[in-house]
Amino acid sequence: MLTVALAGRPNVGKSILFNRLSGKRLAIVEETSGVTRDRLYATITHDEVSFRLIDTGGLVTDPDALEKQITAQTETAVKEADLILFVVSAQDGRTPMDDVVASRLRRTGKEVWLVINKADNEKFKNAWADFCSYEFSPSVTISAMHAIGTDDLLDRLLKKAARCPDSQEVPNESESVQDESKGDVAFSIAFVGKPNAGKSSLLNALAGYERAIVSDIPGTTRDNVDTVIDWQYKKRTGETKTKKILLVDTAGIRRKRSIDTKLEVFSVSRSEAAIKRANVCVLLLDATAGVSVTDKKIAATIAAAGRPCVIGVNKWDLMQGRTDRSAYLGWLRNELPFLAYAPMILISAKENKNIGALMSEAMKIYAAVSKKISTGLLNRAIREAWEKQSPAAVQGKRLKFYYATQTDREPPTFLLFVNEPDLVMGSYETYLKKSLRASLKLEGAPLRIEWKARESQYHD
Repeated sequence: MLTVALAGRPNVGKSILFNRLSGKRLAIVEETSGVTRDRLYATITHDEVSFRLIDTGGLVTDPDALEKQITAQTETAVKEADLILFVVSAQDGRTPMDDVVASRLRRTGKEVWLVINKADNEKFKNAWADFCSYEFSPSVTISAMHAIGTDDLLDRLLKKAARCPDSQEVPNESESVQDESKGDVAFSIAFVGKPNAGKSSLLNALAGYERAIVSDIPGTTRDNVDTVIDWQYKKRTGETKTKKILLVDTAGIRRKRSIDTKLEVFSVSRSEAAIKRANVCVLLLDATAGVSVTDKKIAATIAAAGRPCVIGVNKWDLMQGRTDRSAYLGWLRNELPFLAYAPMILISAKENKNIGALMSEAMKIYAAVSKKISTGLLNRAIREAWEKQSPAAVQGKRLKFYYATQTDREPPTFLLFVNEPDLVMGSYETYLKKSLRASLKLEGAPLRIEWKARESQYHD
């Protein structure tokens, strides 16, 4: 598949062009310079012709530590690309930083097209003259914001892709799907949590390369970073198998009253959307920071969305000798009652410790929530739980169970027919869910129980 990378200095409109060509709002767009940091991918298909498009962060001179990582992400994208779209601004004209970027791209020896963006009206129709000395051909004048000239650019890219069926393959470890086109991906895992919990470090440890930027600066990750990995695991027979799993690194979620920019509102809303979209969530906690109000609200969001979850307690290497493991886990369980069903795994993403156990738990949970429970097995499990502990009488009346059926998966949802649903007490429903998780091997899965009245003559 032809791979096309967008490159240029900050604030020339690369992300707007990325969204325009992909036909989706995949990248966050803001007037603030330097919004895009990690590289983003989209596969664009039209009339059975496809190409991969990569959005990158802006290149700058004299970069600081964070900007150096952004530059490294851009350089990786350029190495992967067959074709580079060098994006400049008609409104700003040629700048010294444009000259630096042009020189860098020229040294790659790759094909470069000049894209003169922000040509919003007639006065910019000759803006190409400022950049003609770069000698990149072809040059295309567009306005990504107003969809001027972008259809023509897309047509040219599709024609290029159609002529290049044997263009270089992107290595599997660098593949990423930002457009939700999962292909043969088995399932998806979203890493969610507060800023600086270590989500990007975990993604990099699992991917085996620097897929996401890691920094001590809170809020470094802004866009959701989607990455497909080939995860190897052993079956009970000892056979080694491989599954493609989509990992989603999300922006750190803070309390609403602490969110002070429109950009952060976009980032947090995408993180919350990732929770609803994922097959399994990993709530990542910083072991050294304890459990905050924000952690509890994220846990409640996961539970309300009915998402299977694993709680990853990161930076556990820093807690060695400082606390008792069992006591810490017991305290943590009490602090997160919303996720009473979620297993907890102590890990260190930085030291690459126990992340395999985290993935194994996520795989096991997904297998559990995606299976169909037979009606016979479900009813036997409920009757056994009922006989072991029957519900208490309410005002002299007792809840009677007749039969049950599974109505949905992810999360597993069971419809129970009883005499009077109003007699169901919350404590008994909690007991029943816990019992069903154990007997049906649904550990880590949220369960939903719906109650419906049925006349007693149907009772066998």
